Amino acid sequence: MKLFTFILSSIAVLGAAATFGKEYGAAFFARSSDVAAFERLADGAELPQAPLSNRATREVLMTCGAVQQGLHYALQPSDVQDRVDASCARIATTVLVRNPTYAAAHTIIMTSSRSPALIAQSLIRSQATAPREAWHAELRLLKGLSLYGTGNSALDRAIDQDITFLVQSFEGRSWLARLYQERTAQRPAIVQIIQQRPTEEQSAFLREVKQLGQN
Repeated sequence: MKLFTFILSSIAVLGAAATFGKEYGAAFFARSSDVAAFERLADGAELPQAPLSNRATREVLMTCGAVQQGLHYALQPSDVQDRVDASCARIATTVLVRNPTYAAAHTIIMTSSRSPALIAQSLIRSQATAPREAWHAELRLLKGLSLYGTGNSALDRAIDQDITFLVQSFEGRSWLARLYQERTAQRPAIVQIIQQRPTEEQSAFLREVKQLGQN
């Protein structure tokens, strides 16, 4: 009986150690500098294991998203960017095996892809599982707005809902105004959606755009 109890205790200790290792590794990665996180993702050899806790998982995936939107990533050649994207996609895919409806994983699959079909599919799933979280909505628009009006009605609805959600808050309107200024090719899509909103929201968005133009 003592031997059996010892074996069970040993298994429990090993399990706890493995869990702690995953959580610690994830926390270390999520709290590292942008450059350090970028280098680990670009190398791909020692990626953080998908943690078990929701908070740690979210932090790891948000770090991927932040790296992919960062200046350091933008200045790299395409093959290096591809390696970072592949690493982020590997982490996100591991999370989806455990939880197929985990929104942040769908978001990172989207940001890590160059395939219009996969971008659209992941964007739609991300929007369905996280319709009212700004960081998801912003990444979806940055990646998918160029696909708006290309014949995928489900994608169009998801983008419509993201812009509708963001334009209703001051922070969201400010972000959309900056996007409007930076993405001149996508201005017609933004305007088309915002013109369907109440007059007060349209006016508030226009004020943000004009304010940016004066600075």
